[in-house]
Amino acid sequence: MIKRITAFIFAVMMVLSLTVVAASAEGSYTVKLDDSADLLSDSEESSLLSTMQDLSDACKCNVVFITTNDLTGANFSFNGTADDYAFRYYETTCGVNVDGLLVYVTLKDEGGKRKVGVFGTGKCEKRLTNEESDNIRSNAISNHNPDTHSYYDFLNSIALGLKEAVPPHLKWYMLPIALGIGFLIAMLIMGSMKKKLTTVEMQHGAANYVRPGSMNVTQSRDTYLYSTVTRTAKPKNDSGGSHSSSGGGSYSGGSSNF
Repeated sequence: MIKRITAFIFAVMMVLSLTVVAASAEGSYTVKLDDSADLLSDSEESSLLSTMQDLSDACKCNVVFITTNDLTGANFSFNGTADDYAFRYYETTCGVNVDGLLVYVTLKDEGGKRKVGVFGTGKCEKRLTNEESDNIRSNAISNHNPDTHSYYDFLNSIALGLKEAVPPHLKWYMLPIALGIGFLIAMLIMGSMKKKLTTVEMQHGAANYVRPGSMNVTQSRDTYLYSTVTRTAKPKNDSGGSHSSSGGGSYSGGSSNF
């Protein structure tokens, strides 16, 4: 029986491996780095693109990074803000509400200040919360010094933060498959254990488990032992979908001046 269970588990592992490989081969995603502000060297661009590709492969979504000196020269309409500039750039590149992660750095936003934004759209809108975006931006900003640190470190830190924060993409059919496999394995194990219990019979009362004369109750009393306290967690206001573009797109995340 043990050999049968081992063979079954091995077969299941093979099926899951083939399923994962097939799922990872599906779909193609845009990975684009537009360094219009010329903040990166050629080698830094190549290295950052490699990290962005890893991010796209892990999350199964588009990944777009943008750097600009200012908000001029756009070949698309936007409402004049840095956030909407980035949103409209993404939408003209990948489409409206198409699954993706968007990062931008501008050296001069609508207020003349540097700004960085980290956003998720499509399915990534729910997978990247506002709080996670805040943490990623704060970490990159706190470790950035324009006099001693390059923008490559800054952007690479954001890419790595996104890869850690955004859950891996799973196909919808993988959950019921996993549940079914777990149920079958449990049934096999329980069946094997049941066959070993040949000497056990169900009793309809507790009399056979009590020694005669050992349960003489002479007095009784009520004793307070403990109390039960129920606590309800305070809801967190970190859900996505709080930003809308002038093109009709919806985004989670946020931006910060630095």
